[in-house]
Amino acid sequence: MEKRDLLIVQYLAKGFKIVEISELMTKNDSLKISESMIKKRLRVIRKQFNAATLFQLGAVLKENKII
Repeated sequence: MEKRDLLIVQYLAKGFKIVEISELMTKNDSLKISESMIKKRLRVIRKQFNAATLFQLGAVLKENKII
């Protein structure tokens, strides 16, 4: 998993919304990433881990100790 993907799922796990994640990544992590790119990356990550929903993705990532 790429650094930006890991940051996205970590921010999601902390309860941030996609709009907030985009702003936080630009401000804190020096990564300019749009909301649509975040949504696309989450779609790819969900496929990678066979998760139908973001909630299920969070559970799988927690179980695998990724977040």
